[in-house]
Formats: sequence, structure tokens, C-alpha cells
Amino acid sequence: MFRSTIAGDEVPSRHALDIPGAQVPMHVLARPGAVHDLATILDSAGPFTRVALLTDDVAKTFAGGDVLDCVRRALPAGPNIRELVVQTGDHGLTLDETVVESVVARAAGVDLVLGVGSGTICDLAKQLGATLDVPVILVQTAASVNGYSDSLSVLVRSGAKRTIPSTWPHTLIIDHDILAGAPHRQTRAGVGDAIAAWCAPADWYLACATGLDSAAYRSDAVDAVLSAAARLEAVDPESPSGLAALAETLTLGGLAIGVTGTTATLSGTEHLVSHLLDMAAMARGTDHDLHGAQVGVASVLSAALWEVSLDELDLGAVSPDLCGTPPGLEQAVLSSWSVVDESGRVGQECLTAVLRKAASWDQHRSSGALRRVWSDWARYETALRSLVRTPEEVVAVLRRWGAPTRFRDLTPPVDEDRVRWVLRTLPLMRDRFTLTDVLYFTGRWDDAVIDRVLERAAAAGGGL
Repeated sequence: MFRSTIAGDEVPSRHALDIPGAQVPMHVLARPGAVHDLATILDSAGPFTRVALLTDDVAKTFAGGDVLDCVRRALPAGPNIRELVVQTGDHGLTLDETVVESVVARAAGVDLVLGVGSGTICDLAKQLGATLDVPVILVQTAASVNGYSDSLSVLVRSGAKRTIPSTWPHTLIIDHDILAGAPHRQTRAGVGDAIAAWCAPADWYLACATGLDSAAYRSDAVDAVLSAAARLEAVDPESPSGLAALAETLTLGGLAIGVTGTTATLSGTEHLVSHLLDMAAMARGTDHDLHGAQVGVASVLSAALWEVSLDELDLGAVSPDLCGTPPGLEQAVLSSWSVVDESGRVGQECLTAVLRKAASWDQHRSSGALRRVWSDWARYETALRSLVRTPEEVVAVLRRWGAPTRFRDLTPPVDEDRVRWVLRTLPLMRDRFTLTDVLYFTGRWDDAVIDRVLERAAAAGGGL
């Protein structure tokens, strides 16, 4: 069980934070008023003499006042506190090479990183801790994503979003009072990220079954997250217990990612859609919505894709062992990305990853690994169906929490041309394997299938 250590006393974490048999080198303190124990937490992890207080320039308030003022008052008197405020740009904060290198230089010599913020700042804090080889304590300020409680960070490399190993936080502080003061759009985004549990594990299961993901599938981690996510159907979103349930679901999701060693556990087609929207916006210097909001909308689409693939495309009838890398793959990648980045920088970065994926596909096709899965397809299909909820169920939870369900509901809205570009480009961005790769490598990922998926999502209340 995950446990929080405060002043030498072990206090069991809430029940939802338990993955049987998993051992994580991190403490979680989740309750109202948790930030007031910050001095005790630092003392238990210390001693430290030079602490980097990392945050951004976005105001963070709650019923108790200003979050940063509250953190400052809760800090012990001994250490020297070096405040590192990262300036956000017109389109938010992007963790590209320049930003990360600048913060690392400013933090030289510290012996602990204290990150105060939402997902991007906490990813930066974990990367900073890994680079400097110092402990990290996080004060989570919103229930917006599941990435607070894992050992990975999402960074931008050559214009492409990539998941990079970083470090586990020593302690994650989840003060429910602070979460209640976060902007509602961040909480709604958290619901979108949480609900990805109803489609993403199927992508991961298929990748592990075929050997195209080298990790071992962990049903214990997935089942724990699915159980927690189901609570979002019943709790009152406006109640403290509702917010606590959301925070626990997200925290458990991060822990599941950490113990499996890959974000693929809870990041499939729906996360890829969000990354593509982000990358297109970054390349053009335009705005995009919060990650979780995009993931929620894309989860409706992903659930529709799985349903169409299993019920209408007869996925089990394909012969993937006969289907090699499509001709013209390199040109397809570069042409697709030239639509949003004429410089070719993003296209070249993505091409490197896609060629790795294609080589892995060909290797597993030649070895017979793909044949073994499809020769026993009925068994694998049963497992896949158990991991996917219907598009209507995804829409129902998103609506219950006031989260967007359609691309035109995002801020700013995403038009049909951009959505169709995203869907066509799904297999052409990274080396992680998902259902769309099976369809692409077997010649089935075309505009007709995309039309049908959009139609099915729209019937459920999602899609365009």
C-alpha cells in the first residue's frame, strides 16, 4: 500500500491509492489542509539548506488566500529558499529545450526542489529533480491531469511532445482545499484525463500482446484505475467527496503509469489526438485547450474507433503478418506534418519515431508474433472488449462533470479540417503502438473509416 510518512508516523493512504503488490518510492498526503504539514514533510525528508521553490506567474488562490503565500508561511525557517518563477507566454508554458535548460541553470546548487502548480510545473519540477539528482516535493494545485504522481515528464523535443523519464516525487501533497479553489476548467480537464481509462488500456493491451510494447501488461494496475474511474459516474461533482474521488482517480492513474514504467498504460489514441492538437498549435503559434479537455473529447472518439473496428471492420479477419510497411511511408509522414510546419523540423522528428515503429512492426510480422495473436483472436478480442466502454458512457460522465464532449466545444474550437488532419496523422507521429497503427499497416486507415468513426462519435454526443 502507498503510505504517507508524517513526523515518523505512518498514515495509510486513502483506499483508492492502493495497487496490491506495487512498491513506489513516494509518499502521498491527500486531505483538506495538507499544505500546512509542509514543514514537517521537509524535516522528514531533510535536512536541506538550499530549496528551489518552482512555480509560474499564474495566480493561484483558494478559500485560504494565495496558495504561494500559504506555502511560504508553511515552510521551515532554516533552509535558504530560492524562488524560481517561470514566465508563461501568450500561449501558456511550453517545456521545450530552452525553458528546461534555463530553469536548470537557475537552480544550480539547490538540494531540494519544491514544485507548486499544476501539471506543467510539476513535470518541470520532476525533470529538474532528475537533472540535478535532488529530491522533489510537489504541491498539486489542480485536479487537472494524472501526471503528478508518476516518474515521467512530458517535454517538447524539436517541436514534438515526448514522454521522458524523470523522477518520482519524494512527497505529493494534495490539499483538497487548494484543489477546490482551482479554475473549474482545470477540474473538468481532469475528468477528461481520468476517463481515458475507458479506452487507453485496450491500446496498451494490444501492443503488449503483439510484443510491440516491450512492457509486461499489468492487469492489477489497470483494474485499480478502472475501479476508481467508475466512481466518477456516481459521485456529486459539486461535493467535496466528488473532488476527492477525481483527485484519487488521477493520482492512482499516475501511480499505475509509474509502476508499469510507461504512460502507454493510460495513454492511447485519445492522448495522441491531444498531442497532435498541441503540436499543430505550437507550430503555428496559436492557442489550444487544456490537455485533459482535449483527451476527454478524444476519448469519445477512441471509444467509437474501438467499437467500429471490433463490430464493423472485422478486425480479427486481418492478416497482419502479410502486411509490411506501406510504400511511401517517409513521404507520407513529411507531407502530413508540412501542413502545420513548413520548416520540416517537426516532420523530421516524427519521421525518426515512425520509422522505428515500422521497423518493429516488420520485425514482429516476420517473427510470427503477429500471426500468433491473430490465430487466437477470439481470446484477445474478449479481453479488448472488457477494457473499452461505449462512446455514450464516456459522454455521460463528461457531461455530468460539465466537460466538453465535441471538438467544437473546446477553447478555442477545433474545426473539421483540423480534426481530419489529426485523425489522418495519428499513425505518423510517434513510435508508440495503438489500434490506428494496426489499421494503417493493414491498409484500413482511410477517410471512409474516419468518416464512420466521426459518425459513431456524433451519434453518442461527441465527434465534431
